Amino acid sequence: MKTIVKIFYWLLGIIALLVVVAFLLPKTYKVERITFIKSNPDLIYNLTSDFQQWNLWVPWTKEVDSSAVFEMTGPAAQLGTSWKWNGKILGNGEMVLTELIPDQLIGYDLAFNQGKYRSKGKIMLENMGDSAKIVWLDEGDLGYNPMNRYMGLFMDRMMGPDFEKGLAKLKKIAEERNSWPKIEEVVIPAQTVIMVLDSAGPSEYATVMGKAYGDLYGFLRTGKLTQAGAPFATYVRWDSVTMFSVMNICLPVEKADKGKGRILISSFPEHKAVKAIYFGPYSKMEPAYRAVAQYIKESGLVEAGGPSEIYITDPMMEKDTAKWETHIAFPVK
Repeated sequence: MKTIVKIFYWLLGIIALLVVVAFLLPKTYKVERITFIKSNPDLIYNLTSDFQQWNLWVPWTKEVDSSAVFEMTGPAAQLGTSWKWNGKILGNGEMVLTELIPDQLIGYDLAFNQGKYRSKGKIMLENMGDSAKIVWLDEGDLGYNPMNRYMGLFMDRMMGPDFEKGLAKLKKIAEERNSWPKIEEVVIPAQTVIMVLDSAGPSEYATVMGKAYGDLYGFLRTGKLTQAGAPFATYVRWDSVTMFSVMNICLPVEKADKGKGRILISSFPEHKAVKAIYFGPYSKMEPAYRAVAQYIKESGLVEAGGPSEIYITDPMMEKDTAKWETHIAFPVK
């Protein structure tokens, strides 16, 4: 009996000692990792301020937990937008954007296990010439629970490796995108157009497009129509081997009643698109097309029709092909 009593008091003593030690441990914790990326802060900010882009670089994805369900509530890259998840491995949690300073700072509140565990995170960007310094940190208050105080000793080991993996992936993606044109997710408004349906092979594009726009602008003048946007061409079919395409060559107008001959009246509904802003000659746009296609794939979007080339610069007015601005827009859903 005395032995049992001694063991009991020893256990009480050990527990008391552990509790005392717990209150001597730090009340807060901080996990921080730093990397340097050869890219501009604007590009990195776009990748980190939009939760829809996080699946590109954070290690917490369906590849880790196939059972996980992710949900974003609110507009992309806006204060108050939340990102929730629930999975067997990742558990349940939520991030809410609380602070945004373009090209400088992303702040968020983080909660796990139905809000039982809370912390605050930041991603800070500092321009350093041709590079950017990225600091990713997470800070939390451990409160007075002794177990939480001991858990605080392991937070760096638990979260740090994931921060390192995420920053390494972010660096890879951002540096690969340095050579890309500017890419945006946009909503293209509904348009009424006068258009010509035509086709061309690689040696015929200039002739076919030139004749079509000659006809369209002639119809615009004689019909006393009002142009309502930049001319564009939408590709209906495309053969990547022969470079042969069928396309709608279009000119937006405020309104039009009926066409004439091969000139048709049509309308395009409002739609979401991924758009690249390209500068240069038409003959060298292929890398921009590839960049948009890769962006769509990495972002988990789905193409919803043929791409359009929107001709912002009039080549008859600007002879320097390096200054020709063309927007390449892929409809997506």
